[in-house]
Amino acid sequence: MFQSNSTFGIYYASLLVLYRNKKFLFLALFLILYPIILIVNRIFLFLDYILVPEFEKAKVKRPIFIMGVNRSGTTFFHRLLSKSNQFSTSKTWDLIIPSLSLRKFLLIINKALTYFKLDQIEKKNRGHQVRLENIEEDEMLLFIHKLDSLWVSNHLMPWLKFDTKSKHFIKHVYRDNSKNQNRNIRSMLFLKDFFQRQAYLHKNRRHLSKSNPFIFKIDSILKVFPDAKFVFLVRDPMDTIPSYFSLQENVKFGNMLSKNELSKLRKESYTEIIDWYKETEKVKSKLLKKQFMVLTYPQITSDIHNSIKSFYKFADLKMTKKFEKEIEKFSSKKYVKKHQNKSIEDYGFSKKQVLSDFDFVYQEYFI
Repeated sequence: MFQSNSTFGIYYASLLVLYRNKKFLFLALFLILYPIILIVNRIFLFLDYILVPEFEKAKVKRPIFIMGVNRSGTTFFHRLLSKSNQFSTSKTWDLIIPSLSLRKFLLIINKALTYFKLDQIEKKNRGHQVRLENIEEDEMLLFIHKLDSLWVSNHLMPWLKFDTKSKHFIKHVYRDNSKNQNRNIRSMLFLKDFFQRQAYLHKNRRHLSKSNPFIFKIDSILKVFPDAKFVFLVRDPMDTIPSYFSLQENVKFGNMLSKNELSKLRKESYTEIIDWYKETEKVKSKLLKKQFMVLTYPQITSDIHNSIKSFYKFADLKMTKKFEKEIEKFSSKKYVKKHQNKSIEDYGFSKKQVLSDFDFVYQEYFI
């Protein structure tokens, strides 16, 4: 019998929660399609060793992980740095199809979807645009191919988070603890194997990873990537929380939730966000000062030039003159917020409650 916290354990739990919540169409699609996706990708990942053996010579050294609570500016910062062409990064297409050989076979499909503008998975006005050729979060790799990601319960199967029979189980399954130790190590080795393929494509450049929920797996990351460095982005919880709740409402699977279900999801998510901020502070105390740096949301929105310079100094890298000019040009533009989120009160929480629950964040960063 498979372990409950294994890929097939999460798959089984997802099917049960879909059945209990009467999401029968989604249940049928997930039941049939997910094993096919898993099997096809695993076959071609194996075939890479035969068809593209050169990738094994690529080196994965000193990867840099950008982390923060969702909606903290990590996507903006990650994508901006990727424009330097000094790092190995991952596109959505790479994460969906990690096999180098399968990507070659399906290249014409990727080109066709892009040409006919059918490559968009999530629209920009939903809160986070996802296109096949966009630089994307490496968490997607574990989300799709291992079901070892908070994305499963936060977006794909939100019922897992508040269903009375699954919420206690799912709360601990994506984190470092004694029960998940072997699974998390296997997931990080799977990630390293993927990084090696990307390093092969990007001429052994250092991998720059944006992986927000990996904050809960730092111990496993350090065991597999002992030379890793970390960049933590921190945003005022009063802004982060309504922005995150707005995202939950707008993403495809969030739209499938009733008002009552959304309310339950927010309650569980609020607690998780507190844990997320606390875990960041806990992780900082574990790491050496040379292993991490912290940037606040106001820093990257009002002083991006110095934020980038600080990052390069931390990463022991020299910025190219071309990228430095791009940053100077970019920083000369005034930051304009593109949309207005609802307030914290609109979601049933008070400012007093947030200030109290996140006092440790305000004391550290925003006084």
